[in-house]
Amino acid sequence: MADNEQGGMTDSLLGRWRELSRPRQVVIIIVSAAALAFLLLMFQYLSQPKYVALYSNLDPVEASPLVQYLREKGVPYRLDDFGGTIKVPQDRADELRIEMAGQGMPFAQGLGFEIFDEDSLGMTSFERQVKMQRALQEELRRTITSLDAVMQARVHLVLPEPSVFMRESSEPSAAVYLKLNPFVALKQEQIRGIVFLVASSVENLQPENVIIIDSQGNILYDAVTSTDPLIAVADSALKQLEVKRSFEMELENRVQGMLERVFGPGRALALVTAELDFDSQETTVITYDESGVPRSSHLLEESFEGEGPVMEEVGESNYPGYVGVTPGGESSFERREETINYEIGESKQTTLTAPGKVIRMHTSVVIDNGENFLGADVIQQVNNLVSAAIGFDAERGDLISVESMSFDRSFEEKMDTALAEMEQQQRREQLIRQAVLGGAVLVAFVLFMLLWRRRRRLQSEEEEAIPADRRPSLEQLLALEEKEDYLPEMSLESSPQVRARKMVETHPEVAVSVLRSWMVEE
Repeated sequence: MADNEQGGMTDSLLGRWRELSRPRQVVIIIVSAAALAFLLLMFQYLSQPKYVALYSNLDPVEASPLVQYLREKGVPYRLDDFGGTIKVPQDRADELRIEMAGQGMPFAQGLGFEIFDEDSLGMTSFERQVKMQRALQEELRRTITSLDAVMQARVHLVLPEPSVFMRESSEPSAAVYLKLNPFVALKQEQIRGIVFLVASSVENLQPENVIIIDSQGNILYDAVTSTDPLIAVADSALKQLEVKRSFEMELENRVQGMLERVFGPGRALALVTAELDFDSQETTVITYDESGVPRSSHLLEESFEGEGPVMEEVGESNYPGYVGVTPGGESSFERREETINYEIGESKQTTLTAPGKVIRMHTSVVIDNGENFLGADVIQQVNNLVSAAIGFDAERGDLISVESMSFDRSFEEKMDTALAEMEQQQRREQLIRQAVLGGAVLVAFVLFMLLWRRRRRLQSEEEEAIPADRRPSLEQLLALEEKEDYLPEMSLESSPQVRARKMVETHPEVAVSVLRSWMVEE
């Protein structure tokens, strides 16, 4: 019975398909194919796993064993960044990392100190020296690569063999190659850090024997050239220019940001030219105090009282002109001598003037007046604002020039026009996409309505073709309600009117067929 019903349904569908016109058949085929393709694409997109990076920044030597391992395990993968990044399904990423770590992967470009894990007894001293050099190079490469700014690194060491003769001995040297991440530059402190890292890791290696280059061949560090006086002067001049330009840009941004808040974005321009003194000076001033502190003193006092001698000439003497001394009257004598040594008070003051002192500044400000000319009072207000913002000093010889002019907006107008055309083109494309989508929906709706009307018409013709004596009566339809496999959702009610109303609400096509049969009988 089921096979007969299925065969009859198939014949009915084929018959209805043949009755359709050729354009309708073409439309049905196109819409069905598009719907099927859309469903297939959606199913493929939804069923496709999300890929995440398993490892990144890999060299071909490092990526090759990883790819081979994934192939052996049958794990789907993708390669990005020219093979430097391996992506796997998100739900397998953590598991694969653990498995590969257990296998010792990813393998590095070389072996570090693990190269001595399998040491052979027959290794010669030369082989041991070569392995030690390879291990040092690899360990340094790993350490340098761990820096955030470094993508890849290679280290080459020259370790001369020790000699018993001092004249024949040579110092070790090192060369470091760095490939930096995009838009990243190393600071001088970081470069010196790498130099001292390499020098401290190798025995007897001096920092002046280390050279560093980048992937563009630029020398980042070279102690030989850095000690050249001419190069040192050039580097110092470049640093001074950088400091000068940084100071000027800071003032320009400050002034321009302030004026744009007043006149509007793009309506003010400020340029600052500063003259800086990069000479360092050290001044020492020594001051002596007038009043000192006594350090030592010496006092000498002498006194005498009694008869003093009297000088008189002797009448007869063997010596012509001899003056004799005879006792005289009472006499006294006093003498006082005092010496005081003072400690000299001394104060010493040393002043060190750091380089970068501002000698003078020249500031130029241009304001877009647009259609309205700015008066002298506004210009003076702007002059006052700029003077306060940059720290104007007339005694230093600073100058400020504020002018009002009309800006050339032709380029901005062209850019605005191009952006407007681009936005309009995007809106047109969006409207076209929406129109195509709306048209497709409309065509599908019209096709659905045509098929539905066609089905209703054929169903009505089939119902009208049924003889009146074979059409079911209302009592027969109500009797079918007793069966559980027919109208199972209807509840049993004692009133025939209620059951008839529910039957009409649930199966309107049966009710329509009954009404049409009654109308035919009348």
